[in-house]
Amino acid sequence: MTLRVVPIALLLGTAAAVAFDTSRLFQFGTLPLDDLTPLIAKSAPLQQEINKALLESNKKQEEVRCLGMRFPGQWKNLGGLRVSPYTCDFGAKWLQIHATVRITDRHGQAFETVTARAMKNATNVAETNLNWEWTTECGTAAYCAWYVGH
Repeated sequence: MTLRVVPIALLLGTAAAVAFDTSRLFQFGTLPLDDLTPLIAKSAPLQQEINKALLESNKKQEEVRCLGMRFPGQWKNLGGLRVSPYTCDFGAKWLQIHATVRITDRHGQAFETVTARAMKNATNVAETNLNWEWTTECGTAAYCAWYVGH
């Protein structure tokens, strides 16, 4: 009995979360900061910093515009969904939020990269391990150049 439990325990131990590389989506889209409420709620310090920035900028959460990576329409179940990294414009400063993104199918099978199978079968997105920074500029990503130019 013990010999069977050890290999199963080892297999379970190696089933660590697989991060999805969102830079391979090659698309971005805008969204209001209030669309990120469930993500922001995962971190009390982030929520406090955002509340302070909203007060300082005299803006409401729905008035702050953000950019995020976007699943293209070819993703059967995720098309149009925005994921990390996010960049939000508070006026005098920018908030950049990064998270570990994990996408899975309905059976919990994780996908690391963009493949035909992932585009067809992925149904769930989880964002964890938040980190963020405040900057005075949008950043160097291509979507920042597009956003600032409009």
